[in-house]
Amino acid sequence: MNEFNKTFYIYKSSYIKDDIPDVGFLPMLTRRKLSHIGKAAIYTMNEVYDGGDVNLVYASNYGEIERVKKLLEQKNTEGEMSPTGFSFSVHNSSVGLFSLLHKINAPYNSISAGENSLPAGILESIITDGDVLFCFAESVGGLKSCACVFGGTPRDGAIKAELLPNNAKYPENSSFEAFIDFLNGKNEYVTDFYILRKL
Repeated sequence: MNEFNKTFYIYKSSYIKDDIPDVGFLPMLTRRKLSHIGKAAIYTMNEVYDGGDVNLVYASNYGEIERVKKLLEQKNTEGEMSPTGFSFSVHNSSVGLFSLLHKINAPYNSISAGENSLPAGILESIITDGDVLFCFAESVGGLKSCACVFGGTPRDGAIKAELLPNNAKYPENSSFEAFIDFLNGKNEYVTDFYILRKL
């Protein structure tokens, strides 16, 4: 099957930008350990999650860069690093914690592809078999996160779309804002290597 010619559905979506979300649904000790990006990611994932085992895909350009910077400064000044801080500094800490909180046993994938992290994560989600909960979160250049549930079968209220190759090399706009516009009504989301088009 040509993966760049595929019909898919978007069942649910959620996004935030700039504001630190209220994650009061999490236990207090868990909330205290999370960075802003971690709170944003878990908030948007929780907004679209309907329960059960679902494949997870997480993408971020820089992940927990603020926490890593803090740990390096701590190592430089104190000679050691916080074990808790270290365990939450890895790129996939948010999606890993989310899967633990909801007891999800399905696999998850964490993607870091620089400025292409968002389109790469979307593509990975669409070509993965079964339902996929996708999350993109970033804190560099402003806090933002979006989460969607993608799948291959129709459901009431789902957005039907197709994945196509960008063979004609239409001008791309694969920004976070462009993807949110696509979720909110725009007909296309164009990246350098593929196009999402609503049907």
